[in-house]
Amino acid sequence: MPAPTVATGRELVWQKVPGVSRARAIVIDGETWVRLRRVKVLGSLATVEAASGSWTLKRVGWFRTRVSVRMAGSAEDLAEFTPNWLGASGTLAFADGRSYRWACTKSFGREHTLFRADGQAVLRFRGGQRLTLETTDGESDLPLLASICHYLLQLEREDTAVVAAAAGAAAAAG
Repeated sequence: MPAPTVATGRELVWQKVPGVSRARAIVIDGETWVRLRRVKVLGSLATVEAASGSWTLKRVGWFRTRVSVRMAGSAEDLAEFTPNWLGASGTLAFADGRSYRWACTKSFGREHTLFRADGQAVLRFRGGQRLTLETTDGESDLPLLASICHYLLQLEREDTAVVAAAAGAAAAAG
């Protein structure tokens, strides 16, 4: 299956996949560019499928969490995302030496951006679902990068909801 072509500056939208629970995809000109599916309701394992390959994403660790990225069926990490202390930003490091910086670039989490090591913006997310390709030059794995970033936003939303629920329960109890 050939991958749909994408150009710099194009805005893409993550949308629900009809008939598949906990799945989102980016569809370009009627063709699926990439699909991200959370495997279980409880748990962080997700699968990514694109024309260029299949991968798994999973949050691992307890006190110092990180996200491992693996080729589907492999036990070796292809990449690892290590969040900063607060978890809203961090570093995505690939085993081949490439690295990216993930950062919140507008207040209140309205915008997040993935930067290459040289400071060039690669992907920009607005509102969690809208993605703009800032550059496609030299980026061979844009579907994987877009999926990792969307997955990080999903985890951040889930963590925020847990904190809000805990705070509400504490306020109600006390």
